[in-house]
Amino acid sequence: MPPIASAQSQPVARTVLPDPLYYLANFQRVIQRVYERYDDLLSTEEQDFYRRLQLLSGDAQALYVRLLTRKGPLFRTSKLRYQEISDQSQAVADLVAQQLVIQPSEINLLDTFPLFTKQEWLELLPGAAAQRLAKAALVPLLQSLPEPVQTIIEQQGETLIQLNSSEHFATFCLLYFSNGRQDLTEFVLRDLGVYRYENYSLARATRVFTHREQIDKMLAYYRLRDVLDDLASLSREEILALNTQLPAIACSQQQDKCRGNTLVQRRIERLRLRLARQLERLEAWQDALALYRQCQQQPSCERQVRILHRLAQHQAALKLCQQMFDSPSEAEQTFARQFHPKLLKALGQAATKPAPPALNEVQLFLTAGDSPNVELAAAQSLSVSGDCFYVENTLFLSMFCLVFWEAIFADVPGAFSNEFQTGPHDFYEEDFASQRSQHLESGWRKLEHWQRAPDDLIQVAEQKHGIATPFHMGFMPAPELLKLAITRISLRHWQIIFERLLRDLKENRNGLPDLIYFPNTGGYELVEVKGPGDRLQKNQLRWLHYFAEHQIPCQVAYVQWQ
Repeated sequence: MPPIASAQSQPVARTVLPDPLYYLANFQRVIQRVYERYDDLLSTEEQDFYRRLQLLSGDAQALYVRLLTRKGPLFRTSKLRYQEISDQSQAVADLVAQQLVIQPSEINLLDTFPLFTKQEWLELLPGAAAQRLAKAALVPLLQSLPEPVQTIIEQQGETLIQLNSSEHFATFCLLYFSNGRQDLTEFVLRDLGVYRYENYSLARATRVFTHREQIDKMLAYYRLRDVLDDLASLSREEILALNTQLPAIACSQQQDKCRGNTLVQRRIERLRLRLARQLERLEAWQDALALYRQCQQQPSCERQVRILHRLAQHQAALKLCQQMFDSPSEAEQTFARQFHPKLLKALGQAATKPAPPALNEVQLFLTAGDSPNVELAAAQSLSVSGDCFYVENTLFLSMFCLVFWEAIFADVPGAFSNEFQTGPHDFYEEDFASQRSQHLESGWRKLEHWQRAPDDLIQVAEQKHGIATPFHMGFMPAPELLKLAITRISLRHWQIIFERLLRDLKENRNGLPDLIYFPNTGGYELVEVKGPGDRLQKNQLRWLHYFAEHQIPCQVAYVQWQ
């Protein structure tokens, strides 16, 4: 039976972490790497934080890391038990001496209440009535005790400590990862063999941030992002107030200063787009329009056109819609083509909607057999007269990464912050290709060479298997699929597909056909499979129309179960 799905090679072997202090080594790596790259941009307080860490014993550093990763900020020293820390009492004393933890002079009952069990609190309350109460109901009774809670805790022989300077470590993590998403667990996943990453340059000269102002604005961005988790509950006035708190980014003509600003600006714009969208839901149209006009990213233009149309400002909507015809985004171009006739009609002008290229559509009557999956069932049907693989987006995206590997991981200033990136920070931005023109040219030549020497492609794919890329976490298609694809698909068709990907990597990474079919008679065909009641999505239609326009063999198979 010919293969009907692209098989993945054996997973990378996983190992057990042998060092109980692995977390300390990871912490020290983050602190040291950030200091080496950003010492000139650290505040006086952050530099002092770094120096105080260096004065700690190994035990004290290990305990501090443990506290950073636990829910705090208050801790009972009697509950801190770590076998790898030989002298915990001395470690606490060292942390207090360096003011990395403090012993609070005043203790609030509500802050300390979660640290003790219900039974421990009941020992302080007279009578049996409290036994029947839920733990939360004990708070008023404890507040009515004649002695303050701090005195009671001290009488019990308990010592409480409070984490200090953790905000400085958060800044170090931001500078190391350049985002608020990754943390020290990345080291563990890599060391366990869960993920592998490419080796790329992390030289000081290519660091992301070049001015302290950029760091402060990124920190402000993440503080505001946490507030937006409950955006739906905010009023119009609260949303507008939040918008005024978003940091302003002014990029100078100096390229190095713009580097960090660009990263911050993109993230701030995403927050502003979320605020504008919520204002739309509140029907605050003018406010939403004002916020969208401050954004360059998608779908800013589309939302503006829709709002202007809703407000009957059809002439302004038409002007903006016509500008979108020249957008680098195919999604915006498609929207403009579809919405343009509606605006002309609203203005009383004749409107003709251009017909898209005709699609090759077929009906496929299948018997529901071993596989209820409609794509696999279609692939098995086609495999009778050739090789058919269920690939969806994986084949072309994997090939794209192999062809342009050098471009993706090129030594471009501001592209990489740490060793746990699947790709550069600007991978999905408009200037990705322009920043790497020479590397892309090398990739085109490599593609042409692989068509003449497919075994070289297989060798590179085996070398790169398991290494994470922007599109997947280390997956590579089966060698037999790669060899068939590189020999059956013409060089020009590869170029046509990759050219569209490069125009908008974020938008065009999805929507590719489900199957690739290699008939015994030669050639190939892409097949998008749709089960009963299923419809083509917008991103799929864009790919299918593109294939039809460029004579790339593709069909839509509508499956009917017999």
